[in-house]
Amino acid sequence: MAEQGENRYPPGAQILVRDEQWLVRNSMPTDHDGEKIEALGVSEFVRDEEAVFFSGIDAVELLDPEKTRLVSDTSSYFRRARLFLEAVIRKTPLPQSERGLALADRFLLDPLAYQQRPAELALSMRNLRPRLLIADVVGLGKTLEIGLTLAELIRRGRGERILVVTPQSVLEQFQHELWTRFAIPLVRLDSLGLQRIQREIPAGRNPFTHYKRVIISVDTLKNIGQYRHHLERIRWDAVVIDESHNLINAGSQRRALAEILAPRTDALLLASATPHNGDKRSFADLISLLDPAAIADRDHYDPAEDLGHLYIRRTKISPEVRDQMGDEWPDRGPTLSLHCPATEAEEKIFAELTDHWLPVPPASSEFGTADQDRVSVTADPLFAFGLLKTFLSSHKALGDTVATRLTTLQGKLDTAAKEGRTPDPAIAPEQEALRRLRVLVDGMGDGTAPGDSAKLDTLVEQLKEIGVGPAPPPGP
Repeated sequence: MAEQGENRYPPGAQILVRDEQWLVRNSMPTDHDGEKIEALGVSEFVRDEEAVFFSGIDAVELLDPEKTRLVSDTSSYFRRARLFLEAVIRKTPLPQSERGLALADRFLLDPLAYQQRPAELALSMRNLRPRLLIADVVGLGKTLEIGLTLAELIRRGRGERILVVTPQSVLEQFQHELWTRFAIPLVRLDSLGLQRIQREIPAGRNPFTHYKRVIISVDTLKNIGQYRHHLERIRWDAVVIDESHNLINAGSQRRALAEILAPRTDALLLASATPHNGDKRSFADLISLLDPAAIADRDHYDPAEDLGHLYIRRTKISPEVRDQMGDEWPDRGPTLSLHCPATEAEEKIFAELTDHWLPVPPASSEFGTADQDRVSVTADPLFAFGLLKTFLSSHKALGDTVATRLTTLQGKLDTAAKEGRTPDPAIAPEQEALRRLRVLVDGMGDGTAPGDSAKLDTLVEQLKEIGVGPAPPPGP
C-alpha cells in the first residue's frame, strides 16, 4: 500500500492497462478518480500512442521489475542470451558528446573513408540537426552513405522512427541494401498496403504509426490530398528522400510532400546525383528544406562557403575518392566539346518543334511581337519540352515518344466514343502536329547513313581521327 503523498505510478514506470503495456510519462492525484496517468504506448498495438488513464476508473497494474521471472538459457553457447545482450547494447544510446562513428567497420561494405564522411558531417558540431544533401555522382555509393548515417543515428537512439521515400524503380533495391548491409528492416508500403492497415487499426488511428520504419514510393505518398492529415500529425526521427532534384519544381506534388515532411523530422537526408539545374534560386529552394535560414539572399550566395555543412558532392576524380579507389577506375582524359551543325532534316524538325510545340512566355519580349502570340498545340508544356529533350538525344528517341503519344491520344478518343462523350477538341490539332513530326522523323532514315544524325557523323569523324575504325577482316 502506497504511503500518503507517495506517487504510485512514477514517470518511467511501466503499467498494464486494458491488456496493453504503457510507459508512464506523468501522474498526479485527482479529487474523485484516483490518479491521472499520462502514458505512451509500448506494446505493438498501441506503440507511440498517447493516452490518459484514471486509476479510479481503469484497472491499472504496475509492472514491478522485482517480479521479473528469470528463464534459463539452454541454447548452444548461450546464443539467445548473447543476442539479447547485443540488442540491449545496440539500443543503449551513445553520449550526446560522442561525434565519432561507432559502427563504421561493422557492416558489409568496404571501409572507404570517403563513404563515411557524410555520416561524420551530419553528426558533426557544424549541424544542430543531422540534415544533409548527399550529391555524389552515380557510382560512389549514396545508398551506402545513407545506410551508414541511419545506422549511426539508430546507435545514438535518434533513429527509432524512419521514413524512406524513393522512386518506385529503386524502392526494392534500396530496401534490400539497407537490410542486407546494415540490418535496418524497412516495411515496404504502397497504396494497397496503407488501405489494409487502415482496415486493421481502429478508426481515426494514423496508419503511419503502425510500423516504425517504412519505405514507400514517392508516387504513392505524393497524393497529398489523401495523406496530408496523417502526415501532419506524425513526427519522424529520420526522413530520407531519394532523387531529391525532383523537389525543385515549386507547386509540384513532390515539393508539397517534402514541405510537409521536412519540418516534422529531426534528421533529413536528401540524395541526388544531379541536384543543381544551373539555377541558383532553385538550388536555394532545395537547401531550404534542410535549413530555411541557411541562405539569406537566394540570388547571391557561395555554395562552397555558405552551404558546406549542408551538402557534400564528390566525383570519381575528387582527390579523396581517387586516393582510396586507386586504379579500380580507369583514368578519363579531358572532356572535348565538339560542335555538331544540324543536318537539313534535323533543322526541319527543330523548326517544327519551335513553331508548333514550344510556347513563348508573354513576358519574353526579346523574341518580337510575332513570337509572343505563339502557343503550343498541346496543353501539357512538360510534354512539349520533353519532345525537344528526346530529339536532342536522337531522332529515334523522338520517334518512339511521338508513337507513344499518338497511341495515348487515340485511346482517349476511343474511350470518349465508347462512353458517348464529346472528345476533347484539343486532341485533334495535337494529333495532326504529331503526324507531321512522325513524317519528318521517318525521313531521316534509321540513323546509320551519313547525314542522318549530326551527332553520329561528328562522333564517327572523331573516332577516325584518333585511329579507331572497323576491325580488319579475319585472316585465312
